[in-house]
Amino acid sequence: MLYGMDEYKSQLEEAVSAIEGKAYDRALSILQPLVDEEVPGAVAMLGFMYQCGEGVELDAPKAVELLTRAVELGDGTAAHNLGTIYSVGLPGVERDTEKSSRYYRMAKEMGAQFAPDEFYE
Repeated sequence: MLYGMDEYKSQLEEAVSAIEGKAYDRALSILQPLVDEEVPGAVAMLGFMYQCGEGVELDAPKAVELLTRAVELGDGTAAHNLGTIYSVGLPGVERDTEKSSRYYRMAKEMGAQFAPDEFYE
């Protein structure tokens, strides 16, 4: 599944389109109720917004909190994004290569592989 449960797919796709179009208020209005329902893809997407400062102020600790929850809910892309955060570090989150490797491996195991196999080793 691309972003989460099938029943939420159209809403999540609409949120992606809003983010891509820089209609962040629209994206947040779509995502927040889904985050409240703990829809994995929505939790991960909001975490990514905080990770990148897209439509919200960059807040790495908040991103880690949301992405960790999304991983717990089964979102592999969130694991990949956590791997990236720990790979480079962000304000408020120190670089941690051990955590980075663990989350990248987890992402691969969860089917969220965006690079060759060696990257996840």
